[in-house]
Amino acid sequence: MQNPRLRALLPYISEERLTKFDDALQQRTRRLCMVLENVYQSRNASAVMRSCDGMGVQNVHLIEDINPWVYNRGVSKGTPSWLTLHRYKDTEDPTEACIQALRSSGYKIAVTSPHVNGYEAHSLPIDQPVAVVMGTEFKGASERMLEAADYHVFIPMLGMAESLNISVAAGMIVHRIMENIRTRPRKEWQLTELEKEELLLDWALKSVKKSDAILKHLGL
Repeated sequence: MQNPRLRALLPYISEERLTKFDDALQQRTRRLCMVLENVYQSRNASAVMRSCDGMGVQNVHLIEDINPWVYNRGVSKGTPSWLTLHRYKDTEDPTEACIQALRSSGYKIAVTSPHVNGYEAHSLPIDQPVAVVMGTEFKGASERMLEAADYHVFIPMLGMAESLNISVAAGMIVHRIMENIRTRPRKEWQLTELEKEELLLDWALKSVKKSDAILKHLGL
């Protein structure tokens, strides 16, 4: 551990809490990330974040040019604090900005759509990092996002309904993809040691009361 700010905060965190942090960090990945494009109901977006945290997906991208996300602690149970959120709302074209950010980070884009033939989640290629895109509850992903898709993902529907609630669908898709990702060598999907340390510092700053004041007092 090299970061002096982190070393200064660790004594203020219980051993039980540190063990929980370490267990979570060992399972975190950026091999898969979630993209929520203008999800209408913030509670749905918050529920998706809760699933991402529970299944080890660290990065969530939020496109908010039409529907802004509002933090809903009751649904998310505080999980956004443990995730890395990338928000796109103050640019001329947030969807395009998100697409370019994903491309520059090496992600293949997999857009969920019940109307386009594609892959079921368990058969989606995972030889490269994948970003799963969920669109708005009413119309799904935008035309631009569908055009940018490297893959399309769907959940077979066997009843009368055409689709599932977005948070349910996201949970099912992420779970199946993560099952496959975890069969690959750990070095392919785990965070690097530097990423773990940076994330632990972020969590420590959010966990320790008056962490900024403590660091300021220590000249850090």
